[in-house]
Amino acid sequence: MQWLKRTASWLLGIAAVGWTIICVAMIIFRHDLIYQFRDWPSADRVVGLPGAAVVQMTADDGTNILAWVARPNDTMPVVLYFMGNAGSLPSNAPRLAELVTAGYGIAALNYRGAGGAEGEPSQSALVSDGVMLAANLTELTGSTQPPVIYGTSLGAAVAVQVAARTRSAALILETPFASLCETAQYHYPLIPACSILPDERWESIDLIAEIEAPLLVLHGDADRVIPIDHGRALFDAAGSPKQMKVYPGGRHNDLRLYGAGIDIIDFLSSLENQ
Repeated sequence: MQWLKRTASWLLGIAAVGWTIICVAMIIFRHDLIYQFRDWPSADRVVGLPGAAVVQMTADDGTNILAWVARPNDTMPVVLYFMGNAGSLPSNAPRLAELVTAGYGIAALNYRGAGGAEGEPSQSALVSDGVMLAANLTELTGSTQPPVIYGTSLGAAVAVQVAARTRSAALILETPFASLCETAQYHYPLIPACSILPDERWESIDLIAEIEAPLLVLHGDADRVIPIDHGRALFDAAGSPKQMKVYPGGRHNDLRLYGAGIDIIDFLSSLENQ
């Protein structure tokens, strides 16, 4: 019996040490876990998006920031786009082309550290860069209208942060999370994610009610990366006017197969008729 107690204590000690090591590793490497785009293709030239150009801005800290920009037709608005952390501007070109073909302008931010870009990504840096891009839209695109702000996955969190800090015509959130640390907790239930991500929380749920622009939320009910409960929580917390499109069988990266692209264009068209 004494041997069993010693063995159990020894195993518990090993488990505790292992758990501590994992927590410390997550703290140290949290940026690499969240911002997984170092190996993306470079965005220093436009691919697959006719009519768009690469523009460069300089952030307050001296970092050179790239974006893809296309001017809108006539009086149509610009869509300020923020991508997720599992793609790149070149891989998002078909999504952006849908908007350009419909006559909308686009301004799509290339994140710091993505595809060899300068700088280190962080919540504060990406939000600052997004606000800077929003502030320069008239100079870059010629449009004087408030932009439509659109983000997918991690980009939806950037979109919420930017929309809370600037005037916008509408906000589109595709597969958004309500809180990054809660999403991490879902994937790593034994790790106190909300305690070890103090500076990378991306708490969209705390800001969504402050945004007065019309809202569209798109989410698949089979999303295992960011469960649909997150999209519903944001929708419920937001003020009106708002819409939510749920795609039965839709997962995290395939909503266009279920008509999300058409629904976005229809939503944007409805804004013009208001």
